[in-house]
Amino acid sequence: MSHNRTRYRGVVDPSMPSSKSQVTSFMTKEHHAAVTDLYIKAAQMSPQDLDPDVQVGLGVLFNLSGEYSKAVDCFSAALKARPEDAMLWNKLGATLANSSRSEEAIHAYRQALHYLPGFTRSRYNLGISCINLKAYREAIEHLLTALNVQRRATTAASTSQMSEAVWSTLRLAVSLYERPELIEHVSSRNLDVLIREFGID
Repeated sequence: MSHNRTRYRGVVDPSMPSSKSQVTSFMTKEHHAAVTDLYIKAAQMSPQDLDPDVQVGLGVLFNLSGEYSKAVDCFSAALKARPEDAMLWNKLGATLANSSRSEEAIHAYRQALHYLPGFTRSRYNLGISCINLKAYREAIEHLLTALNVQRRATTAASTSQMSEAVWSTLRLAVSLYERPELIEHVSSRNLDVLIREFGID
């Protein structure tokens, strides 16, 4: 961190007013543009030695503005320095999915799961991309796997919101797969029956 502070010392104008006391999760269009400009300046300082942290920051900012192609480029650049970063592969996958590139997104999610097999969010995202490609059985299998992983988790409170999303998406996938007899098991959240039906380990 101290290295980065020195490296990018000239990026921020020291006369710029501090907003530490006004930090919120909301970013105005003007603030977004200003922050993006700072990150671009930081990236341009060493184009032959890309800082993955700067690239990830830019990727997130471009995602927020809907500039998905630029975000994909940034995350891809960061992955050259961090090829085993599951979180980063998931960010790339989500960005590709947002730009209707589901097949490429699936590859990114699979990479994330290769490095972090229990990554429930990435498994869920993979299921959604499979739905978009009308691969409904595969989507169901991924969603059931995600629920099974969550069931084994010890921090149930932290996974409850994610679990709701997975069950809701599973209901959609089962409906699209045209297996109406399984809907009652989804409604009752009978995970054991569904796992047996689809042969999930």
